[in-house]
Amino acid sequence: KRGDTNADGRLNIADAICALGYLFGGPADPCKTGVRNCMDSADANDDGKVDVADAIKILGHLFTQTGPLPPPFETCGIDETDDALGCDIFAACP
Repeated sequence: KRGDTNADGRLNIADAICALGYLFGGPADPCKTGVRNCMDSADANDDGKVDVADAIKILGHLFTQTGPLPPPFETCGIDETDDALGCDIFAACP
């Protein structure tokens, strides 16, 4: 589920915060581990990297109606984009 960085099954402001926590939080930030488990979910703009632009994309979707995130979005699925990011564990999807 693209954008669901905290893997709680919902896309909300907590996901943007978690993306920023992964990037800028301290070593004990739980988002460090969560995002590492499924980097594809944190790559909200599907550009093949996790950076501040992903948090901005999530916020844009939530608050400015910039349109949906790239697939897989809203449902569980495989990221078809060829990049170095992967997804080993994603708690919100069986």
